[in-house]
Amino acid sequence: MESFIQGLFFGWGAAVPIGPVNVLIMSYALRSYKLGAAIGLGAMSTDVFYLLLMSFGVLSVLNIPILFNILAIFGSIFLLYIAYLTYKSADNMITQSSNLSQNSFVGCFVKGMLLNLVNPYVIGFWLSVSSFTAKTSSVWLSLAGLTLAIAIWILGLPFGVAKSKRFISQNVAKWLAYISAVLMAIFAIMLLFNTFIKA
Repeated sequence: MESFIQGLFFGWGAAVPIGPVNVLIMSYALRSYKLGAAIGLGAMSTDVFYLLLMSFGVLSVLNIPILFNILAIFGSIFLLYIAYLTYKSADNMITQSSNLSQNSFVGCFVKGMLLNLVNPYVIGFWLSVSSFTAKTSSVWLSLAGLTLAIAIWILGLPFGVAKSKRFISQNVAKWLAYISAVLMAIFAIMLLFNTFIKA
């Protein structure tokens, strides 16, 4: 049970800080809970993929500098693309837009999945998980706790935002979209800076 609780806290520690996925979940949850949850579930599908790789001992193969550099480039481009889409749809943050790709469950799921897939920090997180679980008394209990914590967060966050949107005017939602777009662009720049300059 102790391993399960440790996994819960580790999962929440990873899921709660504001990052690209949480910003995107909040942006889409202003339109509907379904879309915000789709972003989170898409991101979590990538986590499950990396979890499987870790379970079979394959994840460490991805821990090579050239792969991280390639992912950083594609990740930054994708973040800038998401920032552009968010900025472009700022006028329709609460009211539904006519663009199906931005308002379909599958489209949002794919966005969330790709956002985590091209983020080298996600690989780094799961590599740290492998060292964390190695120190616990039960690997599977700690992984179950970690997965549950992430699931609770990615389903709870859009629920909270969707329920609060009735208190948010369209004008405020528009400025929240602008802020989200700027944050996405900052994440993209930081990803490149930390990968190629700071290192």
